[in-house]
Amino acid sequence: MLQKLDKILLSKNVVDDFYRQYNNPEFRQWLTTVLPEIEACRKQEQDNPWHIYNCLDHILHSVEEMNKQTKDMPFDSRRKLAYTMFLHDVGKPEKHLRRYSKLYKREVDSFYNHNLASVEVAKRVLEKDFCFDQSQSKEIQALVESHDIFMFVTLQDDHNPYHRVLTKSYVREQERNLDLAGNGQQLLKELIMVGRSDNMAQNPEMTADSLKLLDTMEQMQAKIHTQTPPEQ
Repeated sequence: MLQKLDKILLSKNVVDDFYRQYNNPEFRQWLTTVLPEIEACRKQEQDNPWHIYNCLDHILHSVEEMNKQTKDMPFDSRRKLAYTMFLHDVGKPEKHLRRYSKLYKREVDSFYNHNLASVEVAKRVLEKDFCFDQSQSKEIQALVESHDIFMFVTLQDDHNPYHRVLTKSYVREQERNLDLAGNGQQLLKELIMVGRSDNMAQNPEMTADSLKLLDTMEQMQAKIHTQTPPEQ
């Protein structure tokens, strides 16, 4: 069954392939036993301007978006990043709440700290059920925990105390933080890919600024690590 899930999550048509198999009682029983959160995600709507899909559909579209970015990468890297997206929002139903938004002037669905709930699920299943080794599991957990990075960084100071301005020192700081889970430089590159996949599976009317931010962060990181030859 795991090989079947691998094939689905690495396909070009993740959404269609997933639901085709999910209608198979044997596959569905296996997956919901290993990952009962997946059924809760299927039932979890996301009434929020940022979203156009329910939680599970968003997850599956984000995997599909990741596969577009990783198509030329080695299998192990592609699998790691596909499962990162598969798990990045599985904690949302546990953290669901309705709140009034002053910005949108209505009640919306919110999922505060869902990344931390998703990490707890990832810890449970990555090695035992999805057969990742310890180092890959640690990397996936770090990516899941930080997958909303684009929500807390801006290109310019907006006077929000919860936001940071994107600078070279911020990029280096994030790499150092990610060093705790592996190669921080590589993991930040992957985290930018995660953010992009997440955004591409959201409401396109809301994501232009976030995608621009991620592109700028990617370019800034590349410049930091470009070796400038010394002047002759």
